[in-house]
Amino acid sequence: MGTGLLLGIIAGCMVLALVTGVFIYGLTLKGGKTIYPNVYVAGINVGGMEREEAIAAVDGAVKASYASATLKVQLPDRTLSFSPEQTNVALDADEAIGEALAYGRSGNPFSAVTSYFSCRSREHYIDLQTILDLDADYIHAMIDQVAAEVESDPAPTKVRYDQAAQALIVDVGYPDRDLDADGLYEVVYNAFMNSDFTPLSWDYDEVPCEPVDLEAYYEKHCTEAQDAVYDELTHTIQASEVGFGFDLEEVQKTLATAAAGSQVVIRLEEQEPEVDEKALEKEMFGTTLFTASSEYVNNPGRTENLRLACEAIDGTILNPGEVFSFNGIVGERTADKGYQAATVYNGGQSVQELGGGVCQVASTIYYATLHLDLEQVHREPHQYAVTYVPYGMDATVYWGSIDYQFKNTLSHPLKIEANIDNGHVNITLLGVRENDNTVEMSYTILESYPWQEVEELDETKPVGYREVEVTPYTGYKVVTYKTIKDADGNEISRNQEAVSVYSKRDQKVIVGPAEEPFEPDPWPDDEEDPWDPWPEDPDPDDPDPENPWP
Repeated sequence: MGTGLLLGIIAGCMVLALVTGVFIYGLTLKGGKTIYPNVYVAGINVGGMEREEAIAAVDGAVKASYASATLKVQLPDRTLSFSPEQTNVALDADEAIGEALAYGRSGNPFSAVTSYFSCRSREHYIDLQTILDLDADYIHAMIDQVAAEVESDPAPTKVRYDQAAQALIVDVGYPDRDLDADGLYEVVYNAFMNSDFTPLSWDYDEVPCEPVDLEAYYEKHCTEAQDAVYDELTHTIQASEVGFGFDLEEVQKTLATAAAGSQVVIRLEEQEPEVDEKALEKEMFGTTLFTASSEYVNNPGRTENLRLACEAIDGTILNPGEVFSFNGIVGERTADKGYQAATVYNGGQSVQELGGGVCQVASTIYYATLHLDLEQVHREPHQYAVTYVPYGMDATVYWGSIDYQFKNTLSHPLKIEANIDNGHVNITLLGVRENDNTVEMSYTILESYPWQEVEELDETKPVGYREVEVTPYTGYKVVTYKTIKDADGNEISRNQEAVSVYSKRDQKVIVGPAEEPFEPDPWPDDEEDPWDPWPEDPDPDDPDPENPWP
């Protein structure tokens, strides 16, 4: 006998033995008294149980669930409840377990083995349709009744405007709505079949009616509230405006959830702007960035000039990058504007001119802008040092020739408030604080130029006359420094700001002529000079015989 034939016979015998073994195992399973594993009856796993044990388990579960539990179905607008009393639910446990025992054993021995191993890897549920006593007609009737109630034909939403009530009246339409009664019945029935009384949710089949377009009504009957805004061209805050109407977005949300067939009344009312001019003013110019104050002597004419210059500047707003010009804003100082004559320096002399004294306003602004680290475009010191601001921190102006200018180098608009009060010129810079830095100004006198007294004789004045005609000023060369510090006082930078040279002015005094020295006469007029041999000249008409000179 060949080797191949022998191997073939051996393999055939092994296969035959395997088939025979499976067949015998299948016969054993078919005749078994326990239920296949993972077989469920009414939600109870009865796998591995014998008949009586399984009947007891299922019967107890049925009494605990079917006899007491109520199945609830949540619909969009109502809740359906199916109680044991209404559905008359009951289960024949003996018959149900019979079905469970027969599961997988109805075929040949080979299929019995296949079913057994299938049950070991996944769950199998016994269909209770023929063994569960359930009032299906009642369930159908309840679902059909709800379906009839909720069914609606589509109807459009209608809108009208009630002029007297100043309101839009919206009659909400009806959607095209149906309830899938057969689908819901199947879900409820399966829940009873599986003894699963977890609450269910079910939606209607609904095609909503066309949403109403309220924008056309809004545009026709409403006006938008206008927030206050800053106009960069005019440097003014444009006032807010109260609107009239309704909140379109909120009303659209309300209508989206409004019940079909309901009526929504939309009243048109005044709509306040979100930002009024006071709020915007506070936001833009509610922070004082720096205030400078300089003292002045109350001279009526000069004081009026200070007042007029401050009045012209007060409220000035500079956009970022714009340049402030003192002469450009204050303009020419004329009598028509109310300016009066007061002292100015002209050619080294103190003279009376219209607008005298307004340099103090320019100097106070310069002093303030230094402390905001703003760019100085043009600044000239006075001819002589002034006392109302520190040395080197003054700025002179003269119409037609000398101007003071600075640039707003901030990222936000800058507002200037200017006024006089209680003997002081007050300048306040307002805006948005962009950092916590502080500026400290200081100066050093590099040179001093003392004045001298110069006398001028006036022969028309009496002897001993003396009057100061020109008051003196000491001259200085001054350098100013700007130190910037952070919020903790740490120095960030220190730089030279400017060099200012102030001329000296000598004191000029007008004096009268000096008094001549006194020389007394030794011989009075009524006494003869003993050294004069001829007391009187002889009279030719009256010869004197004693006269030795005929």
